[in-house]
Amino acid sequence: MKMKKTRWGRARFGGGAVALWSAALGIGLVFSAGLGGLFSWLGGGGNPLLEFTVMAFCTLPVTSAFGWGMLVDRSTLAGAPDKPEDSVESAWYDKAASGAFGDILLVGGLGSVAFTFTRLEADPSLALACVVGFAMLDFAARYLWLKKAAV
Repeated sequence: MKMKKTRWGRARFGGGAVALWSAALGIGLVFSAGLGGLFSWLGGGGNPLLEFTVMAFCTLPVTSAFGWGMLVDRSTLAGAPDKPEDSVESAWYDKAASGAFGDILLVGGLGSVAFTFTRLEADPSLALACVVGFAMLDFAARYLWLKKAAV
């Protein structure tokens, strides 16, 4: 029996779009309430009820979308590829990530040697931010290079 594909899909656990969105909204409400509670507890500012309400309301769309993504059956989505891991973009991603990982190991190793022999000191958060920034730029450059070479 072939399932009808729709724009919003169907739930993995059975049921239609209404069941999917009801469960996704329930997940969103739970996560948003948790984030609102954490924010009002850590906020320490003015009105905790107002902080909770604003945070829960602002995060509800994102947490509900997270719930939808966890529960949707991909095979019921119109336009979704059957095997997304076999796409050309996935191959570019894998190549760019593996190359960037090698570069991070090289730069990290050379950087630690340089810091050791020169007795330089740096704030750990700044050093980690630089490494992460380098990794993101390296990955983006490699991905865009592979994309441009394929065209």
